[in-house]
Amino acid sequence: MNVEAAAYIPVAKVADIKPGQIKALRARGGYELAIANVDGRFYAFDAYCPHQRWPLKWGAIEGDGTLTCSLHLWRFDLETGNAVDPPLADCLQTYPVRVEGNVIHVGVYRR
Repeated sequence: MNVEAAAYIPVAKVADIKPGQIKALRARGGYELAIANVDGRFYAFDAYCPHQRWPLKWGAIEGDGTLTCSLHLWRFDLETGNAVDPPLADCLQTYPVRVEGNVIHVGVYRR
């Protein structure tokens, strides 16, 4: 996604997502997203695994910035969305994140 073309929408408060936690939510505009807190850094991505649409809120995040889907153990890089294991798997759609004050904003394309 082109960060400059993104419209940023507020999705959650910083205090709502603890370090190591993943929270699924429906954002304004109908976006179904998940937000992960990796040691105070927030990542936004599609709420469902691209493999079989399993809810990623049940996944596990690692300190290296990877997410593991709990269904088939596919792993994704939260920064890029690229599949880590298996390496040729479908990519995970990620979104840019900005934190302003105590509010997390996610960049999405206008619909």
